[in-house]
Amino acid sequence: MPSYLTAPDGVGAILEHLERPTRPAQLAPAQGPAQLDWCH
Repeated sequence: MPSYLTAPDGVGAILEHLERPTRPAQLAPAQGPAQLDWCH
């Protein structure tokens, strides 16, 4: 049977104990496709 952790304090304590990040990673800004100089 699956188990779920829903209490934020409990989840944070477990992540800290495991030395894992407690905040989500920052996303890089979106970028357009690379310019292909050789195909012009």
